[in-house]
Amino acid sequence: FVFLTYVLGVAWLGVFGFSAVPVFMFYNIWSTCEVIKSLQINMTVPGDQICVDIRQYGIIPWNAVPGKACGPILENICNTNEFYMSYHLFIVACAGAGATVIALIHFLMILSSNWAYLKDASKMQAYQDIKAKEEQELQDIQSRSKEQLNSYT
Repeated sequence: FVFLTYVLGVAWLGVFGFSAVPVFMFYNIWSTCEVIKSLQINMTVPGDQICVDIRQYGIIPWNAVPGKACGPILENICNTNEFYMSYHLFIVACAGAGATVIALIHFLMILSSNWAYLKDASKMQAYQDIKAKEEQELQDIQSRSKEQLNSYT
């Protein structure tokens, strides 16, 4: 059972690692969206020069033609509710996987501790049984020797 818990912990650690990738990707896109919004407020540089290359995240192949989102296309992506909703859901999924990893590590520690306690308790019980038998034998020997002494007198 400990081995199964260990395997599940490693698997969930992988899920946690893979769920961090979309959070990182969406954070980078969100940061670029915030830059575009600040440029529109300050009117310093046009937003057409700011781009996000989705190909660098490995989602689409390098030879994909519309691999970049620039200017108004990126602005439209940033203004959708789906973008922010998926960002928050990826964060929740990553946090849930992290909490599961912590819970499995905690469970593994408790399981190992209980196993060690039960193993020690069974050894202690065997020791107590042997000790009780030896004490009983000692009392039997003493009572027999007293009986023999009494029989001589």
